[in-house]
Amino acid sequence: ATVIAGRLAAHPAVERVRYPGFSGVVSFDVADARAVETRTRLILNATSLGGERSTIESRHRWEGDRVPVGLLRLSVGLEDAGQLWADLEQALASQP
Repeated sequence: ATVIAGRLAAHPAVERVRYPGFSGVVSFDVADARAVETRTRLILNATSLGGERSTIESRHRWEGDRVPVGLLRLSVGLEDAGQLWADLEQALASQP
């Protein structure tokens, strides 16, 4: 999760990263959260608070104005960080 959070923070399509430095949950903001979450191939688009498989979801759909429109929550599983980053990078390519 730390590796992925660092790479997300450096990506031009990512507006903000929220990662306290522990656990496997990383939140980040993009212009079009739905586009990113539906374009991942390795990372499952589903609700999860942790597990061996990585998941991603946009929270605004479920929580409305309580969270930013572009917020994505990524729960990093046990997959290789390079493979996870490749999946995220191709999904982020959809961003303006």
